[in-house]
Amino acid sequence: MSSFLGTETYAIDHKGRVAIPAAMRRGERGKKPIGTFVLAEGFEGCLALYSEEEWTRVDQRLRRLPMGGRSGRAFQRAFLLDVVKVSVDAQGRITIPSALIARAGLDKEAVLLGQRTHLEIWNPERLHRVVGEAEATFEDLAEDVMK
Repeated sequence: MSSFLGTETYAIDHKGRVAIPAAMRRGERGKKPIGTFVLAEGFEGCLALYSEEEWTRVDQRLRRLPMGGRSGRAFQRAFLLDVVKVSVDAQGRITIPSALIARAGLDKEAVLLGQRTHLEIWNPERLHRVVGEAEATFEDLAEDVMK
């Protein structure tokens, strides 16, 4: 499994294309580079970019949600609403569909933030606000999640 780490800021061109850093497109050692990703709405207002391998894991978790539960169905509808497969072009870019650009509040640039299993694509101001909130309570968050 590839591990996506680091933070990069890239321009979004007039066609909605953004470069994916070469280090983030590399597949596992000995495998071909990643040429197709799955792009979905993420949490806190970002987009989430998954390798097809990682998307399979996400899909398996979604399939385990009970279909009889209203919240599971509602989450799946909202989460899967604008999910799309995107291909990396010869210049190492993907095209973000306009619906996802609007949902993430993206404009002329995007911050790509590695989250180990996937990339998050952020509006820079939105990311700054979300990270600021987390930093303000960093010690408390650590106490809650690092048990």
